[in-house]
Amino acid sequence: MAGKISAFFRSRFDIWLEKRSPPCSEVLLNQRGIFIIPSRAGGAYLLMLFGLLLLAINYQNNLIFALTFWLFSIFLVAILHTFANLSGITLRAGAAEPVFAGQSAAFQLHLDPGQRDRHRLYLGFADQTEVACSVPSDVGGASVLLTFPTTKRGAMRPGRMTITTRYPLGVLRCWGTPKLDWHCLVYPKPRRLRPLVNSAAEGEGSIPNVEHDSDEFSGFQRYQPGQSPRRIFWKAYAKGQGLQSKQYEQSQADELILDWDALDGLDAEERLSTLCAWALDCNTSGLSFGLTIPGVRITAASGDDQLSRVLRALALYK
Repeated sequence: MAGKISAFFRSRFDIWLEKRSPPCSEVLLNQRGIFIIPSRAGGAYLLMLFGLLLLAINYQNNLIFALTFWLFSIFLVAILHTFANLSGITLRAGAAEPVFAGQSAAFQLHLDPGQRDRHRLYLGFADQTEVACSVPSDVGGASVLLTFPTTKRGAMRPGRMTITTRYPLGVLRCWGTPKLDWHCLVYPKPRRLRPLVNSAAEGEGSIPNVEHDSDEFSGFQRYQPGQSPRRIFWKAYAKGQGLQSKQYEQSQADELILDWDALDGLDAEERLSTLCAWALDCNTSGLSFGLTIPGVRITAASGDDQLSRVLRALALYK
């Protein structure tokens, strides 16, 4: 029963937060988005003050009265300093690199401290490990990486983050829960459930090698990062002529079409995982490859840009 009541109030609070703090790419923390309550240490501190007050009333001791009100005034001043440690901070959503399902996505957060130093800030997503940082005002800002686990493919949004501080005394907990407009592309988890087959125009077959004896040599070009080291013309490099790679006219057998229909018997997610593993194999081998899945057809090409196009199509399938 208590769990249902807690879940009800939590859902109502989330609805209220959505109206008060909708998703956006940049947030300025102010009194509208900052909450402050006594921490556990603060609750014990107030309980101690209450005991001192009762003691002072019972014994009519002016010294205990003075101590009680002095300690309470420190608590009031701490409220202002704890609130000021968050107020005025600007949070901006940064980039998030694509990951494979099962990996942790890393979201970049840009933090602008404004006109004052910020001390002992704790940032993170709900139920995730928090990142602690302090940001001096003279550095102009800081960048923090917040991680969030992924479980399935697609465009993932991590939800609300939390920024918390208990500075300076630890007797108060001050926090904000902005919802930045983050999203991360999650690729299918690569699993080779079937051997790679070639569905090019001339039929099916196993994955070809990147170079064949029948490939026709076409010349040299400047080496590009990501090309196979086997294509490097080492003799020219030894003569101090820089890195050059050998170029071949690629045979049609080297052009693979990664075909959805070649994976009969597997469910949709298993097909996507297998196609993902095939695409990674083709790119590692330097092959030209394309993709055919229901509603999407990508022509054969090679390189990291082609791999990104294929993986994106697999991630966003339906």
